[in-house]
Amino acid sequence: MATALSPEDVESRLRARFGQDILAFEVQHGHAVATVSTERYRDVCRFLRDEPEFDCTYCDFTGGVDFGPERGFEVVTHLYSLSHHHNVRVKVRLPHEDPTCPTVSDLFPTSNWHERETMEMFGVTFDNHPMPVRLLLAEAFEGHPLRKDFELMSRVVKPWPGAVEGEEEEEEE
Repeated sequence: MATALSPEDVESRLRARFGQDILAFEVQHGHAVATVSTERYRDVCRFLRDEPEFDCTYCDFTGGVDFGPERGFEVVTHLYSLSHHHNVRVKVRLPHEDPTCPTVSDLFPTSNWHERETMEMFGVTFDNHPMPVRLLLAEAFEGHPLRKDFELMSRVVKPWPGAVEGEEEEEEE
């Protein structure tokens, strides 16, 4: 019978296989979370899928996080083993300028749309993605709406017409 690996077991096996390419490791809400180098991201994901002890055949999601110009972006991919019932989250740090990450859509077909959404919303490029076209936004849309520096046009174009709450105008007599 298959058994789930503990986060500690996940860490020791990943560090034994990938060494210094495991940049950080933590446990979040009971899930193993490994930050890996961009160069080994695909290799780590393939290992987690193909290694029988891991058997992470399901990609639950791939998404992005914008930490601003100083810290850049993170691509987060959450993998799950249907046979062992354990989770492994893989993170990749990317620079704020020209954030580029290898695709894993050929390893996990479900990540195809997740990567496309991350491309649109954060401006992260996924090298060798088979279909890098818009998924959610109109072709004419400019910018990446989940970036911290994305300006919300509704706030720029339409100033608030009312008074600030608690500062009602006094009527003149």
